[in-house]
Amino acid sequence: MAETAITTVLAKVAELVAWEAAVLLEVGDDVRLLRDKLEWLHTFIRDADRRRRLRDDEFVAVWVRQTRDVAFEAEDALDDFLHRAGRSRSRSRGRGAAAAPGCAGGAVGWWPGCAGQVALRHDLSGRIRQIKKRLDQISDNRAAFNIEHKPAPAWAASCSSATTLAAWDDLEEYTVGLDKYSDMLKEQLLDDDVTARAVVSISGETSIGKTTLARKVYQSPEVRNHFEIRTWTALPHKGRAADVLRGIHRQMTSQLPRAPSKQVAEDVCDGARACGTGMDISNQLYKSMTGRRYLVVVDGSIAVTDWNSLRASLPDEDNGSRVLLITDPAGLEAAGNAGHTYEPIVLTRLSPENTYEVFRRRVFGRGDCPGRYKSRYYQNVFRITRGLPLSIVVLAGVLRWKELPAEWDEVMTQLAPAREQHKGINDRRIMSLAFDDLPHHLKSCFLYLAAMRESTPVDAQRLVRLWVAEGFVRPRRGSTMEEVGQGYLKELISRCMVQLVDKGEFDAVQTVVVHDRLHAFAQDEAQEASFIESHDSTDVLAPATVRRLAVLNSTTDRYIQLSNALPKLRSIICDFVEGRNRSSKCIQCSDLGFLHASKFLRVIDIQGLELKKLPNEIGSMIHIRYLGLQCGELEKLPSTIGNLVNLQSLILYGYSRHVLEVTATFWRIPTLRHVIAPFALPSKALGDLHSLQTLRGVHPRGWGGGNNPLGKVANLRSLELNELTTEHAGALEAALESLDLLVHLALRGDSLPASVFSVPSLRQLQSLKLWGPVDAPEGPNGAEDVRYIRPNLTRLKMWNTMVTQRFVNMLAELPNLAELDLMYDSYDGDLLTFEETGFQRLHRLKLGLPTLEEWTVSADSMPELATLTLCRCAKMRMLPKALAGMRELEEVVLYSMPDMVGRIDSEGEDHHKVKHVPVIQTIY
Repeated sequence: MAETAITTVLAKVAELVAWEAAVLLEVGDDVRLLRDKLEWLHTFIRDADRRRRLRDDEFVAVWVRQTRDVAFEAEDALDDFLHRAGRSRSRSRGRGAAAAPGCAGGAVGWWPGCAGQVALRHDLSGRIRQIKKRLDQISDNRAAFNIEHKPAPAWAASCSSATTLAAWDDLEEYTVGLDKYSDMLKEQLLDDDVTARAVVSISGETSIGKTTLARKVYQSPEVRNHFEIRTWTALPHKGRAADVLRGIHRQMTSQLPRAPSKQVAEDVCDGARACGTGMDISNQLYKSMTGRRYLVVVDGSIAVTDWNSLRASLPDEDNGSRVLLITDPAGLEAAGNAGHTYEPIVLTRLSPENTYEVFRRRVFGRGDCPGRYKSRYYQNVFRITRGLPLSIVVLAGVLRWKELPAEWDEVMTQLAPAREQHKGINDRRIMSLAFDDLPHHLKSCFLYLAAMRESTPVDAQRLVRLWVAEGFVRPRRGSTMEEVGQGYLKELISRCMVQLVDKGEFDAVQTVVVHDRLHAFAQDEAQEASFIESHDSTDVLAPATVRRLAVLNSTTDRYIQLSNALPKLRSIICDFVEGRNRSSKCIQCSDLGFLHASKFLRVIDIQGLELKKLPNEIGSMIHIRYLGLQCGELEKLPSTIGNLVNLQSLILYGYSRHVLEVTATFWRIPTLRHVIAPFALPSKALGDLHSLQTLRGVHPRGWGGGNNPLGKVANLRSLELNELTTEHAGALEAALESLDLLVHLALRGDSLPASVFSVPSLRQLQSLKLWGPVDAPEGPNGAEDVRYIRPNLTRLKMWNTMVTQRFVNMLAELPNLAELDLMYDSYDGDLLTFEETGFQRLHRLKLGLPTLEEWTVSADSMPELATLTLCRCAKMRMLPKALAGMRELEEVVLYSMPDMVGRIDSEGEDHHKVKHVPVIQTIY
């Protein structure tokens, strides 16, 4: 996409122009002239990109391609200049040299002498002049071939004041018209007359709403009550049977109770990692599923051989288990030989009435289109979309910000010529129009999703960090780059280009997914525009000119084979580990040698790399903004990592138990924003890291007294510390006192100080996780002094903290606490009391207290409780009476509590306390 290429170069030019004039000298004029020419060109290229996409003029396609290539050439020239200048500065700094006296451009520390400066400037100046000459030639060709500029409509980003828009996170996208199918699906899943394991299938054309229907029924109270185990696996293109089985096993084990583990610092009822160490996954799954009624959902086309492997891995014990297959008509052949099989539920397109209702909800929410326009658009929307749900919501995403009637009519007119064409062509035109309507910065963000796995939820934090590193996110006064990126993501959701999967507290997006059709559109457009090369196998035949490379391995091979150097590469994103166990060597190489020629790299994000150390050459890749590695056994980092002066995010995930030592110069990189790695955190104060927001997985080393190693990281939002002891208490308290903006805090150790609840500075704290003994907070007059010291705390999780009833009483006063987990020796006592008017905002409660015998709850406590989970509370004699009066309670889950299960059945003593609860799950 030439528009994106030009935007990238303009950002680089702005970066260069912002340098001191003394550094640029004569080159500054050349750079500014290039900027001016690109800015003018940028106003024309958006229309040309749109016309190229519509295939209405081959001359336009050639002009766009040539313009994009010149933009890439300009980016290469600027990056080469920045790279060489940065290397010279690094060498000069290492030798302590300054610019030669009397040398023009004498910025101290840049080059050791005049010769280097002159050569660099001369080279850049010559390349820019050649680039401007090519741009002039391209402009002349445009005139010669009569390539006219036809600007797209200048739509305003506004809407009619007479309507109310649906919220950006409204999840009811197109559930209208699915009721009859929903009833049919529930009847087949809950059919008591068929006790054998049976196959249920939903079929229909792509984008018809199959997944939406299945998800609606999957989450219904009836289905949640009926099945002990429920798993959902989205099967990507060319997915393997082993990946499906691992995904099912991972979800299944997360729903089963586990014994507490000192090695795994996670909620044992929430988390269970998939697959151990090389045992046959089919046998593992079969054994784990035996004795349980399960519902296994497979969303996507599956080969017959893989289908047979899946069926052989699932027991059939005549207990009413079900396998639900969501696929297109061609995929139904896989279920042909599967024992008892119900008649497929085949979805059809929506009626005109339901089409408009879906459109109305997505655009106006509870409002409606003004009456004088309603009839006209009622008919137009159906004629354009032909009742296809995805097309309806994407069109709604375009029109929801347009003014009635003029801008709506313009959109309808653009789509009108394709009304009588093949329906697939019109669906594509709707997606193209929605893409064209995106602001240019959102186009880059959307196309970047082509580098993510198909049908797989994407972590929003990771995605936004990658956007920031790529330079897609533009600064906004008063907001962090991550907050701006979240705003971009919400706008893509509002425009229906991205689907919201889950969001957290305070309106933050947590996970998103892209519909298969939109993902395919993004990959096609990214490939056509040389934005991203995406591959789903390890035989990567990427051209040497590739700038962004995504390798999303889903085949049986577990190594990467790049046959040529990639000197133009800016980003590489590889994912080899979905569902793999820790013993798999997914990339068989000793280092990152296949990237050594890629000196312009900005992003390295590789999952599944068997790597013990990073090569020293990593320090020469000074453009790197994002370095993310999921490594199995990383043991050492080179000292040259301190040379990455532009590094923003360092993410090291894996199973290694090593605490990594990192050079002191690393902690002085001023651009650092996110560090997630098992690093030893020194006792000396870190550098002035004013941009650092995330510091997770680190271990204090040599902390003592009241020194404050984090004194210069005042903008930190998220902090996780491991292996804390009593000797760290003073330094930790000093650090916490300086972190006024901290939102998330997690502490693990043998002794956790009470100051985590009493330090006044942590008033912004929203999430707190504690592993290890902690004292109750005390002020001069006891706990009363700190009752409201955490006004924004919404999530609190504690393991082995050994707190007292007095501490719990303090927690009950927290005004916004919505989620509370008390797990495994987190409470010291056999009697637990929730007193009157306590926990007024609590929405979810999880108790995993093996020694607890009695739990009493006052009538006015927990009025908003929706989900209650009790895990291995084997000694608990009865449920609290107050549960009977909790009308907001929607779900009760009991893990490994057979005696309590007997008490809540229809004849049990506690049945009356929970009979009003829609969902009651019992898992052994």
